[in-house]
Amino acid sequence: MRAPRLAAACALPVPAVALLAVAVPAAGPGCAGVAAPGGGESRPEIRLIRAPDPGPGGARGAGAVAVRGLPADDLAAVRAARLTRSEWEALLRVTVAGAGTAADAPDLPAVLGDYAVTDDAIRFSPRYPFDPGRRYRVAFFPQRLPARPLADGAGAAEPWRERPLEAVVGEPAASRAPSTRVVRIYPTADVVPENQLRFYVHFSAPMGLEGGSDHVRLIDAEGQAVDNVFLPLDLALWNADRTRYTLLFDPGRVKRGILPNVRRGRPLAAGRRFTLAVDSAWRDADGLPLAEPFRRSFTAGPPEERALDLADWRLRPPAAGGRDPLVVAFDRPLDHALLRRALLVTSPAGGRVPGDVDVRAAETEWAFTPHAPWERGEHRLTALPALEDTAGNRVGRPFEVGVFPAAAGPDPAAPMQRAFRPAAPAGAARP
Repeated sequence: MRAPRLAAACALPVPAVALLAVAVPAAGPGCAGVAAPGGGESRPEIRLIRAPDPGPGGARGAGAVAVRGLPADDLAAVRAARLTRSEWEALLRVTVAGAGTAADAPDLPAVLGDYAVTDDAIRFSPRYPFDPGRRYRVAFFPQRLPARPLADGAGAAEPWRERPLEAVVGEPAASRAPSTRVVRIYPTADVVPENQLRFYVHFSAPMGLEGGSDHVRLIDAEGQAVDNVFLPLDLALWNADRTRYTLLFDPGRVKRGILPNVRRGRPLAAGRRFTLAVDSAWRDADGLPLAEPFRRSFTAGPPEERALDLADWRLRPPAAGGRDPLVVAFDRPLDHALLRRALLVTSPAGGRVPGDVDVRAAETEWAFTPHAPWERGEHRLTALPALEDTAGNRVGRPFEVGVFPAAAGPDPAAPMQRAFRPAAPAGAARP
């Protein structure tokens, strides 16, 4: 059997559906090709369905990968099998291209997405758009196709069923100038506790799927990089629109008594100056690098190992009948992201009060402005169990459980509340 030949397409306008080679080295992003079997052999093909160009300022679509050319009875068998996600990934797996081959695909983390059977193909649609300029390896394993109830065995000898089909696909890199920037890193205080658990990196526009493991360094006062600081996680640490990335310190080094902490100590040391350096090679959702690098310097302070206590917070109630904010001042900086969803206000009737949140004063102050004027009567500020300070301490429960006892009182797994009353307007009769 002759080797497949690659139909040249680089000199032609790129069509809406770009085809990349099957089981042969694929054309790189921006240079599409079709793998045409030689000698009249018929077999399935892996195709990249490219996202339409959104035009200036438009949102880019996700694109898809399709395995076409499968016999109708195979498609019917897959459709009837109602495969689980793990079974789908064993049949058709998309991973970020790197070292290895289709045989290695089961050991590589799969790109998240949805599978479907159409009239003429098995289709994979990524949960997030393929990053322009990044290559993805697609491996299809015909040996794992479900049994065909009506098959007469005539197709069992087809050569393509005996080995994986593989392609490397990718959207071409965008040609626009880089414009995405790091706009802020939280916490914003100049001094953070040496047992700090996380930083949040905020971007001006959506980023690609790649995480920060290769693009963020912690540098000490001597200009040396501190090694093995952050957990090497990627996808799970993005928010929904990929404009915020969470840098998690390895909790094994932060929490006292754990082996990594015993051997190497905490990444931060009280009294020392550090810098978070974000390099510009980190790519955004259009496959472009950042417009510029970013640096955030801070000093490590003493560890914070106390549980949160609502009694330590200072509440400045607003006046009833108006829309001035309720202001809550904390005894220490709290987690910026959690402050936006783990504190809420309930009305005298017990319903949640809708409003807008403003986190300020280096995350030591929370201001809540209601959408409607404040009612008279007792309201409640509720802290959900997820609320933490920047070192992972929660209400009634310190991060260093087993080192410091939890505060006595209500179950720390339940929401905690503190009552307040909007003040009577000036000149109004007291109820």
